[in-house]
Amino acid sequence: MRIVLAFTGLFFALNIHAQIDQESQKIIERRIEFIGENLEDSDLDLTVFLEDFYFFLENPLNLNTATNEELLRLHLLSDVQIASILNYKKKYGQFITIYELGAIPELDREVIDMMLPFVTVQPVVVDNFKWKYAFKYGNHEILTRYERVLEQKAGYLDYPDSVLAESPNKQYLGSPDKFYVRYRNQYKDRVSWGVTAEKDAGEEFFRGTQSQGFDFYSGHIYAKKIWIFDAVALGDYQVKFGQGLTMWSGFAMGKTPNVFSGRRNAQTLRPYTSVNESLYLRGGAFTLGTGKFQFTGFASYKAVDANVNAADTLEAIFDDSFSSFQISGYHRTVGELEDKNKVHEFISGGEFAYSGENFRIGIAGVYTNYDLPLNASLSVANQYKFNSSSLFTGGVNYKVFYRKMSFFGEVSMSDNFKAGTINGLVWHADPKLDLMLIHRYYDKAFHSIYSAGFGESSDNTGENGIYFGAQLRVNKRMSLSAYYDQFNFTYLKWLTDDYSAGRDFFVQADFVLSRSSKFYIRFKNKVTERNSKEDFPGLNQQTELKRTTIRFNFDQRINSQLSLQSRVEWVDFRYGDERSNGILLFQDIEYSFKKIPLKLYTRYAIFDSDDYDSRLYAYENDLLYVFSIPSYYYKGIRTYFMAKWAITDKIDLWARYGLWSYQNVDDISSGLEQIDGKRKSDIKIQLKIRL
Repeated sequence: MRIVLAFTGLFFALNIHAQIDQESQKIIERRIEFIGENLEDSDLDLTVFLEDFYFFLENPLNLNTATNEELLRLHLLSDVQIASILNYKKKYGQFITIYELGAIPELDREVIDMMLPFVTVQPVVVDNFKWKYAFKYGNHEILTRYERVLEQKAGYLDYPDSVLAESPNKQYLGSPDKFYVRYRNQYKDRVSWGVTAEKDAGEEFFRGTQSQGFDFYSGHIYAKKIWIFDAVALGDYQVKFGQGLTMWSGFAMGKTPNVFSGRRNAQTLRPYTSVNESLYLRGGAFTLGTGKFQFTGFASYKAVDANVNAADTLEAIFDDSFSSFQISGYHRTVGELEDKNKVHEFISGGEFAYSGENFRIGIAGVYTNYDLPLNASLSVANQYKFNSSSLFTGGVNYKVFYRKMSFFGEVSMSDNFKAGTINGLVWHADPKLDLMLIHRYYDKAFHSIYSAGFGESSDNTGENGIYFGAQLRVNKRMSLSAYYDQFNFTYLKWLTDDYSAGRDFFVQADFVLSRSSKFYIRFKNKVTERNSKEDFPGLNQQTELKRTTIRFNFDQRINSQLSLQSRVEWVDFRYGDERSNGILLFQDIEYSFKKIPLKLYTRYAIFDSDDYDSRLYAYENDLLYVFSIPSYYYKGIRTYFMAKWAITDKIDLWARYGLWSYQNVDDISSGLEQIDGKRKSDIKIQLKIRL
């Protein structure tokens, strides 16, 4: 029977094995693009995803030793699919060949296609790790980057001293150059240490207020399976528990065409290697495991940016408090520097978890304290927000697998006895159909400093909603993805003077014409509510905001060297009786030379939108660890050109030039970022050296 299963998988996957080496890099690019292009944010941090993809590309995961946590790091598999792989091993023993994946009903061809470059099948061997291996065979990597907008922004204009004395925030203190340097040494997934430094455009560099050089420094030391510990982290790190309500110090996915992205897959402890200056912890952490029991503990102490209050007895505001956090990470002006490192944050906590064969339950608690109290001038809409110097939040999270169903959830409560909860299930109803259901309820006074639970509100407060997602594989050439999310807010939100509600509907049909040609059609409609622009005496009247987008995207691989991507997208935005539209058309070209290790990327885009409300988003290929998802609005042309050259097998060089050319504006942006004229261009150069 085992041989039959192996040959079944062999015939299923043999025709794609020969192309793995050629396609692995493209799979990484497309996977990151898939994650990024469906997010509407121009400043994302997808470093964790990219690092995991490249790690498993260079160190394929051995399916015979793979754990649930390691399979999660592939960012390809659902809980049900992971459970099916682990159950297959339990039933039949170790994998004989990688092609046995084709014999697991829960894994379709597309998923296996994406897995193959990142997994392998090898005999299980005794772990013979020695520290000298980490020092001798570690992968040393140095990454340097330079970026600059070529046009002059208002913040870099020269002003007389008399003007600056009166308006000190009228000018950036530093140059428009942006610098980034990172060193990291990593030995497999066992040991990692490194340092990262960044200077943003407008910040001083080795002078003035930044005599120490870079504005932001980050460093880490991380090791797995050391002595009695499963993992140990020193320096900067991230901690994530459950579904993200009690503790989640990092980026989390929202609603995307991957309809299952609303479920959090917590990688409890990992080193921090990015440059987001707020979503990390600094101190020490460890995970201790004994059989089915696991405990993770952490403590962090760092300075954070904040607006310190000026004494105002009329407003009941006194010295030694702050009004708000500043999370931009920018320290370019006198005002921004005044907010730098003004408050010190201490945060400590942990999770005790017990895992059985088909379940995991965790109990977590987090205590946060600031050396100054948060004393915000609360509006009516914000009167239930956190407004103190300390907070304790505790919660229980769970995952349960039963046959072809996965149940997951978390219940969390802050020290004011207000709770937030999220519960859901994934059901592999049929080899061709997967379903997901998520319900969340967040009390208006629930508090959690580092939270990232699924939902509409960014702080997981005042929300009640239910989400339904489905993925149907109609046949080998067609699949459908869809979700519907119905939500209402149980208290006032931004620009809403009354309770409000909304709904979000999405459907996408993917078609595979051949192995080198595919396209998809997408429809998305989202309805929310906002204050009406009309006056209604005695009423807090709400008006619906309706945003509808339709996209057609076509991908064509001409041959092993040339690939094309074409897109047309249209948006319709309505706010009461007001209406605006936008359209985007672009053509992407990727070309790899045969005889030289050089790859070229380019885009030519035409866009026309009535205003910012009718903007459109599109993922752009960028430098390694740089993620661009800009918004296209007004009327103009967008082009960029990027080259990646593998100078040697140890040295890679990227160079990128981008240009925005507008037709219906006389200046771009506003304030210190304003550019006089219709053009905005930038250059980026990056060098990666592996030792």
